[in-house]
Amino acid sequence: MIKVYSIPDCPWCQKVKKYLELRQVKFQEVNIESDLEGRKELLALTKQLSVPVTSINGRLIVGFEREELDEALATVAK
Repeated sequence: MIKVYSIPDCPWCQKVKKYLELRQVKFQEVNIESDLEGRKELLALTKQLSVPVTSINGRLIVGFEREELDEALATVAK
């Protein structure tokens, strides 16, 4: 499962989501501004509320790190 923890006004969050869409990767977006449970989940995972955070099969990637995203996506069954 792929989740992107983000907020609406974050340009780096938009880059991550756009990159995943261009790669035709399905993901669940968690808006931590409006989703209290999602915010708690992110805090439990990372001990912080920085966004974007992408979770790919349990691997956490903070920010827009193309190489890390590609490596993690390579482990996902298509």
